[in-house]
Amino acid sequence: MVGLWHWVERNSAGLSLLVPFLAIGGGLLGNWLGAKIQAKGGLAQASAAREAARITAEAARLSELRNERRLAIADFMRTSRRHYYLVWDQYRREREDELGPAWDALDLAYAEIELTVPHTLLRLAKEVMNAAQEARELVALRGPAARAMALLLEPASDGSTPGRAAHAAVMAARAAVSCSETDCANAEQEALRELERCGLLDSDQMRQVRLDVVRQPLAPLRQAHDERFKSALTGFAVAAREALGANREGGVVEWIPQA
Repeated sequence: MVGLWHWVERNSAGLSLLVPFLAIGGGLLGNWLGAKIQAKGGLAQASAAREAARITAEAARLSELRNERRLAIADFMRTSRRHYYLVWDQYRREREDELGPAWDALDLAYAEIELTVPHTLLRLAKEVMNAAQEARELVALRGPAARAMALLLEPASDGSTPGRAAHAAVMAARAAVSCSETDCANAEQEALRELERCGLLDSDQMRQVRLDVVRQPLAPLRQAHDERFKSALTGFAVAAREALGANREGGVVEWIPQA
């Protein structure tokens, strides 16, 4: 240390000349370090701003998607119920002019579902469509005969029921066919005579009734189709409520769409 002190005393003049340069260098170094730190801070702020913008945009996208899904789901359920109501009523009266457009509306609603909902909901929606299609096919096959049979039970203007005997004869023929009785052909012929006698049905309606006699009873089939459709639509509705967060209590809830 003593030696270093003597060296400083001997070179004090030279060191005094270096002091300004050291001060300038220190100042420059300080400015550079400060600028570098400030630049890093600026980059961090810019990165945070970009991340915040990304999160905001993603939240807006998810909110829009959620709203699109809600509307698509609601429209699918509405058109499903409307179509099935017309299918069910088709057994009582002719509504084919309404049933066709109703199916087109349901098909369009299902297309919206295909584009907006997760795979789990899409699978359940497909079950609804299958049930609706099967019910539609059944009423196309059995509806004409069912409507004709309903006409046989309608009272006339004087309160009489001229078609009741024909209705009873058709039911007897159906029972004979279902039980494989040997005289089922005679029962069918008797039903045809009664149908012609009452005069309430045209030739095509009588043909539909005759064709329907040999088929299995309609009521159990209708009940099975009814139960399948309602079960499929209920399953879809329950899953949709869960996906949309409708079962959660409170206000705004976190909602993340599943793939």
